[in-house]
Amino acid sequence: MPQPNRSSTADQRRELGEAINELKRRTGMSRVALVGNSRGGNSIRNYIKSGGGTDVSHAVLCGVPNHGVYDWDDGLGNEFNGRGPFLRRLNEGDSEVTPGTLFLTLRSDGIDKYAQADGRFVAKPGTPTGITAEGPALKGAANLVLGAVDHRETAFSPRAFREIYKFIAGREPDRIAIAPETEVKLSGLVTGTPGGVQTNRPVAGASVEVYRVSAETGERAGGPIHASQTAADGRWGPAQVDPTWHLEIVLTSAGSTTTHFYRSPSPRSSELVHLRAARPLGPADAGAGAVVLMSRPRGYFGLPRDVVLFDGKEPADVKPGVPTDSISTLRLPDAGRPVIALFN
Repeated sequence: MPQPNRSSTADQRRELGEAINELKRRTGMSRVALVGNSRGGNSIRNYIKSGGGTDVSHAVLCGVPNHGVYDWDDGLGNEFNGRGPFLRRLNEGDSEVTPGTLFLTLRSDGIDKYAQADGRFVAKPGTPTGITAEGPALKGAANLVLGAVDHRETAFSPRAFREIYKFIAGREPDRIAIAPETEVKLSGLVTGTPGGVQTNRPVAGASVEVYRVSAETGERAGGPIHASQTAADGRWGPAQVDPTWHLEIVLTSAGSTTTHFYRSPSPRSSELVHLRAARPLGPADAGAGAVVLMSRPRGYFGLPRDVVLFDGKEPADVKPGVPTDSISTLRLPDAGRPVIALFN
């Protein structure tokens, strides 16, 4: 059903089609390769199945719940229900892929939270989901298991990059590590949290400031090296920085929590430094002088798989076992001292 600030499968298919047409126009290429993580793979499969296969040479589906997050008689209208009409249409026939496009699936060896036999990750602990770790695999595709990677690492880990590159280019990548640049420009999109709900919608009128900070203490080294305000498209930047600088980015937006992002050096330029204000402060934050979040956007914190230390301690709000948590919260009585966050 329609929901504010949420996209339907039809919205996703249409917007992906528009992006592909614009990419073909801009490059002059007749076909594109698509890589999707999680729900992104649903959009790719839906676009190809609905007649877009002539546009797509390769489709790489990373941690995609191709047979659902669960397989139940309840909630058949949900696109993540393997028994619902959306996924049944995509998976019908002896082959579960569309001829004319080459398909690769990448999956975890048992620790993808959306490919679990127990329903505790969909708020129904003890209820069988009908899904296993093999859920992302598709008949007719090349199916690879990457090992002990979490749901996001099926797309964003170095091993995933290597397999994605090999599948599309037909050869090993020249390098895995990022090649540093001498001049780095950073920019991106500011997205919002209307009513406390995170969305990918752009935010206009947001202020973004960038500072160089000390690697040891986080203290600023002078005034802002960049300041800008977003227009209707939500874009900020570009900020030109040195590839060795540690950075603080301050996001201020009406009705949102002022948020300071502390980042390690960026070795290369990027137009994808997207910023979203932290969630609104709640009752648990009352009396705190500072609320500090340790976030891992490209993966989850896995205990005991990973070394995770926040202000010298293993976070109590990161659950052990299947990696499910990507944010840990620390509430301090006052601000004004360094807080060290260590991941691996």
